[in-house]
Amino acid sequence: MKHIVSFSGGKDSTAMLHRLLSQGIPVSHVLYFETELDFPQMKAHLDLVSKNTGMPIIRVRYYRYFEEMLALWGWPKTSGGWCAARKHSTCLKYIRGIKGDKIEYIGFSADEVKRTQTKWMLDRKWPVKFPLIDLGMGEADSLAYCRSLGYHWDGLYDVQNRVSCFCCPKGGKAKREVIRSNFPDLWEEWQRLDEVANQRIERTAKSAAAHA
Repeated sequence: MKHIVSFSGGKDSTAMLHRLLSQGIPVSHVLYFETELDFPQMKAHLDLVSKNTGMPIIRVRYYRYFEEMLALWGWPKTSGGWCAARKHSTCLKYIRGIKGDKIEYIGFSADEVKRTQTKWMLDRKWPVKFPLIDLGMGEADSLAYCRSLGYHWDGLYDVQNRVSCFCCPKGGKAKREVIRSNFPDLWEEWQRLDEVANQRIERTAKSAAAHA
């Protein structure tokens, strides 16, 4: 039996991995999707998790670059969007390729029970477990547990409650303000990516005008 941890590097998946290992679960794979847009602090966190657990972290990524897709389609929608779809399809493809019986573990917290019933969750052809939900651990519990283990993400959770892509559209204006106020280099990069997306909008408008 292969025991596969879907690992985002955030507080919930980090807490889940440690809980599983403390329960004696023989984790065989720790799977991480590289978005190209992670906070720089995430690399140090992944290295620390690997050091503390003794588990190598398997990094997978989509075959096309994010900026290439941004130029084609613009920013993803806040509800899912093309970026999430590509993450899901890439990770599921990798897991399908793992031979033999398997169980996947996903770090949804006890605050996120509804997420277990989405279509992309129910479409899986193998068993899925949600250890944090089973343990009744909410997001605050996960963060406190991780901090008790010495994890700090170099202060990322001191200024925001998610450590996904630094320019995630789901964060809205609040996310932009956090980045602008705390991470000037990332804010500059976000503005550059806005220009890439805006060029796509301009091309679409010109094409529509030409066919009007």
